[in-house]
Amino acid sequence: MKRTLLAILATILLALPSSAQIKFGIQGGLNINKFSMDTKVIESGNQAGFYIGPTFLIGLPIFDAEVAGIYDVRRGEVDGESITEQNANVQINIRKGFDINDNSQIFVFAGPQYSFNIDADGIDEVSDCVKDWRWKNSDFSINFGGGVKINHVEIRVNYNSALGKTAEAEFNPTIDSEGVHILEPKSNAWQIGLTYYF
Repeated sequence: MKRTLLAILATILLALPSSAQIKFGIQGGLNINKFSMDTKVIESGNQAGFYIGPTFLIGLPIFDAEVAGIYDVRRGEVDGESITEQNANVQINIRKGFDINDNSQIFVFAGPQYSFNIDADGIDEVSDCVKDWRWKNSDFSINFGGGVKINHVEIRVNYNSALGKTAEAEFNPTIDSEGVHILEPKSNAWQIGLTYYF
């Protein structure tokens, strides 16, 4: 997946016409995160985190491309226990804007995100039901969303959906009532944010 993402980025950069407009900005916002589980024995809940980082908007003839490096903090709740994960994300979104007037537009976007785990809570036991929670070093996800751009400022909303497991955990065998021994939690998030282009 890492090679695929780098190949997409390289293709975009090599295909840029000399007339392509590149804008630099800073984006940041709020994560509403939930760790989804493949069992009903363990309950998970929403908690707020945040994200921030530099972004490049590359203007192309048919669509635009967003390339961003994001510091991402996600907090979730598993059986009443709060957990935190910190990632360095690389995003590449394909984006299409629709002008409202000379100074504003609405836009939609979608694209892949590759996340590198840079710090996470060490969890020996999340709850009585779970033991041996192990975070993955990296994971792959997809963004899709939209927003409004007015002059240099964007307001945006998107959903980040994990395509694989974010962590791996095991049931405590004394409480395992479903006969399932391996869990595959996924970290999905709604993201609401602002971007300012210089």
